[in-house]
Amino acid sequence: MSFFRKFVLSRRTLKPYVAEFLGTALLIVIGDGVVAQCLLSDYQYGTWLSINIAWAAAVCISGYLSDPSPTINPAVTICLALVRPTPGQWKKLPGKICAQVLGGFVGAALVYINYRSAIEAWDPEYTIPGGSILSPKGHHSAGIFSTYPAAHFSSNWEAAFSEWIGAAVLMFGSLSISDPHNGVRFQSQQVSVFLLMTAIGAALGWQTGYAINPARDLGPRLFSAIVYGREVFSSANYYFVVPIFAPILGCIVGATVYDSLLYEGDGSRVTDALDKAENRDGTLRLD
Repeated sequence: MSFFRKFVLSRRTLKPYVAEFLGTALLIVIGDGVVAQCLLSDYQYGTWLSINIAWAAAVCISGYLSDPSPTINPAVTICLALVRPTPGQWKKLPGKICAQVLGGFVGAALVYINYRSAIEAWDPEYTIPGGSILSPKGHHSAGIFSTYPAAHFSSNWEAAFSEWIGAAVLMFGSLSISDPHNGVRFQSQQVSVFLLMTAIGAALGWQTGYAINPARDLGPRLFSAIVYGREVFSSANYYFVVPIFAPILGCIVGATVYDSLLYEGDGSRVTDALDKAENRDGTLRLD
């Protein structure tokens, strides 16, 4: 009986981390899977729209894994800890981020196992976008697993801006959807997130593959390094750092804008700071 109680307690303790791991793994299995199906079939069995829909559906479905929903995104996890802290949040932060990255790694491994023969037939050279090995057919299968910038960018700073604004829209929209005051209009938060993700992919996704999620990119990239080599990190002038840091900054900006201008609830450092700076008559105190 004592062992059973410890097991139950352990399951409850581990649930937030398991949800992050499984949610991110599911995200990558569906997301990288749809990219693989489109690329490896030369877009006979998929389009850019199907890529957007599948990624958005993966985010939507992952939201049902637990209550509260896992963020499956270190940028969102870090942003919420900074802007809307809750008791024990920082203590859980390292474990959640590790679970997210590990989930991305495992998800990419499953996609590779499923499409290994198709990858070998489509890209036998196992090439990387911007890498030293060239494909006679212009194929780059490493892009199935993690993101790489479009060739027309003059620098990674432009790509960083694209990731930054995509993440800012993600965080701004997510906070609007989860705002209790909007609960009457947003009957299903997960479906609303599906629409948000579809919109981000359709409007802002082309140039960088809209990682907007460090774990979505780093986890699969770590796996792809086993198959494609260390050049997955050095290609495109070490682009891999962009989808790690730009989404974090973008989420912080998106949350700050929403909480400073629209949020009326409790628990936000931004809103609380502005409330303290205002006089009772609603004017901003500058002294």
